[in-house]
Amino acid sequence: MGIIIETSENQKKELYQTHYFKASYDELKELYLETIKSLKQNVLSINDDYHEIFSEAAHLTVTAKIIMQTPKETSIDFYIDSEFLIGSEKKAEEFIKKIYDEFGKKYELKGIALHK
Repeated sequence: MGIIIETSENQKKELYQTHYFKASYDELKELYLETIKSLKQNVLSINDDYHEIFSEAAHLTVTAKIIMQTPKETSIDFYIDSEFLIGSEKKAEEFIKKIYDEFGKKYELKGIALHK
């Protein structure tokens, strides 16, 4: 049994709150796929109907949900399932931080938890 971390609008911890970037769905999706590839995540499936990307690495499964609110405001949330209790939260948080850092290098952060 491991841990599950889910980001959303109403999380108390800022890292776990929905982040919004000044980009389109396709722009964030492309950058997300490039980033997880560099992190040695294997893409299991991409569902453009539901805006979800499923991927996994050793002991870590991630569902990313990328939603275009407007043509230049797109959010990303994660559902992360990790197999181990010890170190799992740190590993998941490092993954989330890396994604946000990479997005921030290319696209402006519009805000965090904008639609509570």
